[in-house]
Amino acid sequence: MPGMLSMAGGLPAPDLFPVAELTDAVDAVLREEAAAALQYGPVAGVPAMREWIAQRSGETGARTDPSRVLVTSGSQQGLDLLARSLLTLGDVVALDDPSYLGAVQIFRTAGAELAAVPSDEDGMDTDALAALLRGGMRCRLVYVVPHFHNPTGGVLSLRRRRHLAELAERYGFLIVEDDPYADLSFDGVRLPSIDQHTDQVVRLLSLSKTLCPGFRVAGLCGPATVVASVTSAKQRADLQTNTFGQHVLARLLARPGFLAAHLDRLQRHYQARARRLARLLMDRVPWLAFPEPTGGLFFWCTITSGVHATELWRACAAAGVAVVPGEPFRVERDSGTNLRLSYATLTADEASTAVDRLAAAHTQLARAAG
Repeated sequence: MPGMLSMAGGLPAPDLFPVAELTDAVDAVLREEAAAALQYGPVAGVPAMREWIAQRSGETGARTDPSRVLVTSGSQQGLDLLARSLLTLGDVVALDDPSYLGAVQIFRTAGAELAAVPSDEDGMDTDALAALLRGGMRCRLVYVVPHFHNPTGGVLSLRRRRHLAELAERYGFLIVEDDPYADLSFDGVRLPSIDQHTDQVVRLLSLSKTLCPGFRVAGLCGPATVVASVTSAKQRADLQTNTFGQHVLARLLARPGFLAAHLDRLQRHYQARARRLARLLMDRVPWLAFPEPTGGLFFWCTITSGVHATELWRACAAAGVAVVPGEPFRVERDSGTNLRLSYATLTADEASTAVDRLAAAHTQLARAAG
């Protein structure tokens, strides 16, 4: 509707896209390597892009080689290709409950059975996963979002990373580590990948939240046999990822000092926006409880007033503010008490108005309920 304000989507802030730097990179690519950048490219990705992803993977986890990297059309495609390549009907995938909606949809479409594992501020409860495994459950994959989990914001602790790796070695499953938010840590601290403890890890490395999503360039790193299988699936799906975008981003990311300065800017701006929204929520909607984010893009909120999240979602839409109820993220039964709110894209004035509309929608429902 006209005038709708959104706290719903997991979109990065467009005013933080590195437009000037991208313009320079685009111009340089068209001047110096237009023929290669505008032509078909290798299925696995442009060599410079694969090399950068391998280097970045080694900086944040175990060392890897470009031969074990596949460039995908966003990390969502990487997840889809993994499911197509590795899962057969009835295979079990264990994942947090709640979990990323896109992953839930992909695994269900592949015919997998989903095993819900509880989580908290320290990420997936690996003790609960261990209990399921001791009880006889066998899974093909365990899917985790280790930093600033979508939707809960949890960060998988070091102890749980080590424990999850031990379980993978003992029970023979593959860990899929989907990590789009790690570079949005407000204090700049990024915990190392689980692949430091086991080679049973496939990493999905997104550039959508840190640079921009429009190029649809991401990386998948993992065991050689898995990468080979997924690369074959990639060839069948779309032949290759956007060649021009790979050339542009590889050139930009090779610029000395660019990435560190850009990430510092993102972290400072998103921290300020998160704190601003936290103050507004605490002042104007005291019936909403939440842990204040330490990174990522979201608040995961609990409604304490008894109003159902789905009803509030509908009332908010009518009031001109978009929010997301918790139900789509649930693997098992939804309690009706959760909302996910994004702070990334709203200006100060928009955030204030959005929270007022949220408060008004709740007041209307509470009055109607007596």
